[in-house]
Amino acid sequence: MIFITGGARSGKSALAERLAQQQADDFGCGVTFIATAEAGDGEMRERIEEHRRRRPPAWETVEAPLNLPQAAATALDRGQVVLVDCLTLYLANLMQAGDGRVEAGLERLAAVAAAGDGRLIVVSNEVGMGIVPDNGAARRFRDLAGRANQRLAALADEVYMCVAGIPVRVK
Repeated sequence: MIFITGGARSGKSALAERLAQQQADDFGCGVTFIATAEAGDGEMRERIEEHRRRRPPAWETVEAPLNLPQAAATALDRGQVVLVDCLTLYLANLMQAGDGRVEAGLERLAAVAAAGDGRLIVVSNEVGMGIVPDNGAARRFRDLAGRANQRLAALADEVYMCVAGIPVRVK
């Protein structure tokens, strides 16, 4: 697995897309892009459209705001390179859905990542480098994202952090 983290607009997605296409070329297979975002407003719809325009038309897109582990496992079973963008939106979706899904979803995703064969690329935001949020829900999300990033980075073969459009190899 390749794990890519960084701040907003740091170049994470562009790096992940390049690596996914390189792996697809190397393995002689296709790419499945798993989107976790939901277009809750006009600004988010535009962000989603921007990402869609950048992706090659041959890539398959699967929208999985709540069923990321299952979608990733299915695509990996089909021999695809799987690009997940992004983990933090998936976690936010699980938090919003409530009923204890967050920890279970993260455990299922970690199991898929651990069982993979190197064709999984996960993008996640680094949200813990700023100020301490002023409310409990935001602090819970920051802490959850930090723990999730640590968990998946530990399982990854390669880890990158993007800073101002420059990927820095961490592991």
